[in-house]
Amino acid sequence: MQHTYPHFSSPLEIGGLTLSNRIVMPPLVIWQSGQEGLVHEAHLAHYRESAGPGLIIAEAACVASNGRLAATQIGIFGDEQLPGLTALASTIADTGAVPGIQIHHAGAQSTREKNWGEDPVVVSLGERSPEGAVELDEAGIRLIISQFGDAAERAVSAGFKLIEIHGAHGYLGSQFLSPRHNKRSDAWGGSLENRVRFLQEVTREVVSRVGDRAVIACRLGVADQVLPIEEGIRAARILIDAGVQLLHVSNAGGMPKLPDGGHLPDSEDGLSALFLFACRVRSALADLPHIPVIGVGGVKTPSRAETALSRREPVDLVAVGRGLLADPAWAAKSLAGREQEISPCIDCRPRCFWFSEPERCPARAAIAAGRYPAG
Repeated sequence: MQHTYPHFSSPLEIGGLTLSNRIVMPPLVIWQSGQEGLVHEAHLAHYRESAGPGLIIAEAACVASNGRLAATQIGIFGDEQLPGLTALASTIADTGAVPGIQIHHAGAQSTREKNWGEDPVVVSLGERSPEGAVELDEAGIRLIISQFGDAAERAVSAGFKLIEIHGAHGYLGSQFLSPRHNKRSDAWGGSLENRVRFLQEVTREVVSRVGDRAVIACRLGVADQVLPIEEGIRAARILIDAGVQLLHVSNAGGMPKLPDGGHLPDSEDGLSALFLFACRVRSALADLPHIPVIGVGGVKTPSRAETALSRREPVDLVAVGRGLLADPAWAAKSLAGREQEISPCIDCRPRCFWFSEPERCPARAAIAAGRYPAG
């Protein structure tokens, strides 16, 4: 069969897994859990309808009850969560995708309210630390590293084939990595080698626990307003040496700015400044072709995804977030050459309606009204 988009239609081997295509559904939290952190039917329905991607990475699951990004985040910190997680992995596998899950700790982005009364922990105490925050000591850091390992064990027991460690977006991993947040003067702060040490130790822990049963990935924030991308690329190499087999490149909690304060430009072929981070990382790691790189950020059409995989500085996989939220059949329609049948994301402002009021998402409404086919 001849595909309209031969690059993203092609399979990819990663650490013994075969992805049927290069489309990735990235972790997108849908705020449907509660204090127990359990998976509910709403989660299963969300992933059940998202058929087509070669890899689906389930939303961020918190590894500790006091490390939540929201009170409604799913958890992977207790065995009572295993039945729901098992159903989630099975639901994703039934779509034909490789089932992955992101394991996560919010650090300073958590609060007592989000943690149902528990005090949050931070890398470094400061003026912007949440109320009741406790600065991590050596024992606290080692506990969280172990909690990531426990979470990875639960993920594999549930049936997930890929574990993504969250080290981006200003959460705990990138709070350690970026000097914007990390003001420590001990072995966990200062030099890049010290700042990346937390993610390095988490990676080693996860690899030692489940490395023979799952592919180990990292969502890595390679730059922010203080962390230069050159250091982010060095951090990537350190994590690959520790056992990371797949890099999902993003920012570390905010985008860098130009010297005049302006935004970084998009590329001439229409890729966002964020996506270009992944292209740059892939190019810098040209000596490591066996380590695939996922690009993410604003790819909402099949033609743009194909461009990202076939340009002079390509990536290996393309994450499509809003496109799949707007039309769950985005990947299936794209692979079948039915691009004109995709109900497009129109980039609602000031916020994406899907997350707060799904019934108000214009793309979903267009499908419900019959202007675009549902599948």
